[in-house]
Amino acid sequence: MALQLPTSVVICRDEILKRIETVCLDILRSICSETAPEFSFPRHSAWRELKFDNIISLNSSSLTMSLTKVRFDKRKSAKKFATMLKILKLIYRLIQEDRFCTKRDIFYQYPDLYNCQASIDKIVDDVACMLQVPRWDLHILATSKGLVGGSVKFTDDEGTCFDCSYSTVGLQIPAHYKDMQNICTSANFVLVVEKDATFQKLMGEQFCQKMGPCILITGKGFPDNGTRLLLRLLWINYYLPIFVLVDADPHGIEIMAVYKFGSMSQAYESQHLATPSIRWLGILPEDIYKLHIPKSTLSPLTPKDVQKCKALKVRPYCKDDIAIKAQIDLLLEHEVKAEIQCLDAISSTYLCDVYLSNKINLFLR
Repeated sequence: MALQLPTSVVICRDEILKRIETVCLDILRSICSETAPEFSFPRHSAWRELKFDNIISLNSSSLTMSLTKVRFDKRKSAKKFATMLKILKLIYRLIQEDRFCTKRDIFYQYPDLYNCQASIDKIVDDVACMLQVPRWDLHILATSKGLVGGSVKFTDDEGTCFDCSYSTVGLQIPAHYKDMQNICTSANFVLVVEKDATFQKLMGEQFCQKMGPCILITGKGFPDNGTRLLLRLLWINYYLPIFVLVDADPHGIEIMAVYKFGSMSQAYESQHLATPSIRWLGILPEDIYKLHIPKSTLSPLTPKDVQKCKALKVRPYCKDDIAIKAQIDLLLEHEVKAEIQCLDAISSTYLCDVYLSNKINLFLR
């Protein structure tokens, strides 16, 4: 079965160009009427502005939804207005010429225009939200960092086929859906792991052969869009069970939530990126006590960890999920956290041969 991208993800080239032209025409009309031009788009910088129904999304149904306004005549936002206009010009040209560039390319091309790489990320997110276009369709891509191994094949835009089953260290996940065409798999499930080190350990211990056919994926921490898009495509088209393995700490829980529910900064495109069927396999805070993990491998929660735990508990996806809240409460109660590597204290092969094997087989029954 060849995997195809859902049509809802794709917005045609002419439509995107038209939306940019409309924005620019509005600016010209404002200037001609001697009114300060401005950009406006739905606010996505506060959890209270969002709604939750399996995935995080903008509360577009609310009549009182807040808008962020970037005005040319305000000192605090004049530079951002000019920068957004510059990015719109770049996007328009890239789409017209059917070319792509990375945000890193932009940063080095105009080093005096941006304070740091993160400022470009924010501006590109704002432009995508304003145009209501998935970020990957703007032809500005994040540098790809995710890896995939196991029983899956895909074809890039030039027709080259990549078979992940032959790789011993994983293949890089493409940054854009144009390079993940004709995806085929015979896998029974997908395992997503938080860290590259864990991914490489499992690949080295031949997890995919022992538990296969299956697919192993890592986003190397907080995942990029390419990794999240591939995961959702596998779910939509193959209905594969998907499990996630992260550290038993607030940052691991947040990474799991990004895969499962989406992120605040990209709430406008969670319907393309979130995979709500994901099951949090581990490391669960309760595992620390059930498995009698040696105390020497645990770390105390820092004040920032405690603050993050409390912030997670009031997010929309935790409010309605008793199981996740219970695990966070365990962290706060015992004031310790654990990394995936803590299982090595039991045995160097315990993670692959016992922990994952038992949990996955239990879920697949």
